Amino acid sequence: MATNTGKRVALVTGGGSGIGRATAVRFAELGYSCVVADIDESSAKETLRMLQTPGIAVQVDVTKATSVEAMVTAAVQHFGRIDCAFNGAGIAERATATIADTTEDEFDRVMGVNTKGVWLCLKYEIAQMLQQEPVMSDPAKWADKPDVCRFRGVRGSIVNASSIAAHYPTPMHAPYGASKWAVLGLTKTAAVEYAKEGIRVNAVSPGFVDTPMHHRNMEKLSPGEKEKTESWHPVGRIGAPEEVAEAVCWLCSDACPFTTGEHLKIAGGS
Repeated sequence: MATNTGKRVALVTGGGSGIGRATAVRFAELGYSCVVADIDESSAKETLRMLQTPGIAVQVDVTKATSVEAMVTAAVQHFGRIDCAFNGAGIAERATATIADTTEDEFDRVMGVNTKGVWLCLKYEIAQMLQQEPVMSDPAKWADKPDVCRFRGVRGSIVNASSIAAHYPTPMHAPYGASKWAVLGLTKTAAVEYAKEGIRVNAVSPGFVDTPMHHRNMEKLSPGEKEKTESWHPVGRIGAPEEVAEAVCWLCSDACPFTTGEHLKIAGGS
């Protein structure tokens, strides 16, 4: 059984802003080397300058297989392996619309990033992780546990970005809601397929979070709609990106070795 003698490596897509940026920063605070990937390379490089540990910035278009494969290759060439991945790249619709008024191009655009993008990231991340030896960070901690409970080590841990929109109807946002429902299906399927290979796959479902995408969405609403949205969570506020980042890093950590195929809502009680 291999032990974790070197610095662990985290890959974050959508790392140029919002939840992705906060997650990369938190991984670095925990000692991970980071691969910060974003379609906007300048934003990824800006995040990289915030990190306390070694890292690289990679430009990636998650809708294209060649681009995602190149991202994973760059990570492995630089750091040797990928221990954790947060597939956080995502977009919303350009404008709200009913299903009848949503264009095919807009549906394809949102599904391409939010669903196909997660699938492609899973595809190439898992392919790499399958080549890696399982790592046990603290073998002595589990030495006295029965075999059925012992943490035997992991090849990798992946967290996908879903949304609270995957748990409720999303009128006027059908493509976004459908894409995030699909992410949960991909998450559970991947978790089952690779559980015995030592690869864990989970998802987070944030509510409204203080990110650039959230602010762009708010600009499309009337004052009354904005007020209703901001007070939608029972806690009476929207979330901070750092709160989601904490959950992602926990799901990737050794703290929950028996957790796979799950989704964690981070939505203030909603």
